[in-house]
Amino acid sequence: MDVIFLQSLEELIQTLEQKYDVFKSKGGYLNERQKSIKDFIEKTQPVKLADLSNAMPEISINTLKKDLQYMKTEQILESIGKNRGTVYILKKNK
Repeated sequence: MDVIFLQSLEELIQTLEQKYDVFKSKGGYLNERQKSIKDFIEKTQPVKLADLSNAMPEISINTLKKDLQYMKTEQILESIGKNRGTVYILKKNK
């Protein structure tokens, strides 16, 4: 009985690893909030953090910063400039 369970578990792990590989090749996962941010940037780029904050007052500045950083890491966005002058645009290959 234990052998069957372990074999089933191993098959499940292999299946999940294959699905994860497909998922990673398509880019990172975006939650609904991040999709909203991406859509806003797509329509109005280039966008500053202040623009996002004004357009989405229900989202804290810290959450916006975290989401922007995540989308940069996942190569969905790129940033131009530094500090308050930073603007965000969508990467052309996404």
